[in-house]
Amino acid sequence: MSTNSTFSIIGCGHSESFDHFNTNALIRSAQGNLLIDAGYTIKPALHAQGLSIADINAVFITHVHGDHVFGLERLAYESMFRYQTRITLYFHESLFDELWHQTLKGSMGRHGDGEATLGDYFDLVPLSSLTCEIYSHQFQFFQNKHTPGKPSFGFTIDDFLFYSGDTTAIPEIVSRLPFEIGFHDVTLMPVNPVHAAYDSLLEQYSPEIRQKLYLMSYEDHWPEYLARVEKNFAGFATQGMTVALCS
Repeated sequence: MSTNSTFSIIGCGHSESFDHFNTNALIRSAQGNLLIDAGYTIKPALHAQGLSIADINAVFITHVHGDHVFGLERLAYESMFRYQTRITLYFHESLFDELWHQTLKGSMGRHGDGEATLGDYFDLVPLSSLTCEIYSHQFQFFQNKHTPGKPSFGFTIDDFLFYSGDTTAIPEIVSRLPFEIGFHDVTLMPVNPVHAAYDSLLEQYSPEIRQKLYLMSYEDHWPEYLARVEKNFAGFATQGMTVALCS
């Protein structure tokens, strides 16, 4: 069944990319607009889609790395001081200390009115379970395999859309999840300890799964891989590509 919600890729690049924005996504629904991550390129990424921070109602954070969370400072300051609004911030509770005390507090722990907490900027929704409903869509989260010992999550939406987050190959997880279209992390370097090397995806995922996956978070030499990716996967995810969410 079709809904009025859409899922868009607003950035598809590796953290070192000059050609693309940080890998972040956006869900548009009648109830609000939800960002998936907010890296340091979030403002120009939104602008490229004809949007501004004023259009964002909520954010979900998959893990704490700069290309996924450094844009929260800009979201916080502009929503608070320019638009006088509060964005809802969803995150698994295991991320809180790393997100606030180890990452954002140094720059956001004090503003013109004095000391501040993360809850002064955002309406916080720490998640204690791996299931959640946001804007009438059912999210099922899973711990992926990114930096060892670091909480990091991917998810499915309505058993329709799969989003890996930053991760190495996770065939044991992907093979058991129901989805019709997916977005998976990839690196085009031969070896990478925290991202899914192209060859590892080719070797560990079945052709049936690969044909449903668009690859994201890739480096700027992606044209060298274009023919191979289009042959073996759904393709490269591209900035602005949008799919209707179905349930």
